[in-house]
Amino acid sequence: MSKAKVLGLLLAGVLLAIFLVENWHYPEPPIQFLGFRFLPLPHALVMLSCFALGFLGGYATHAWRMKQQKTETPSPSASTE
Repeated sequence: MSKAKVLGLLLAGVLLAIFLVENWHYPEPPIQFLGFRFLPLPHALVMLSCFALGFLGGYATHAWRMKQQKTETPSPSASTE
């Protein structure tokens, strides 16, 4: 991993932490789903969980596609001449 990528990820993490700290004490949104009311959660936690779900979904899809691509392509060492 290059130093620029590490610094970029570190900067993104610091900015996310600052965002969470600044928005943690805002009023809790009313979260309801199918008529059920959930515990009041801070805005920052709701936004972070939505980001995490989206990131994990994308990561899982990418990993699944890479696994499929790896099993479909024959390895170069298996070829016979």
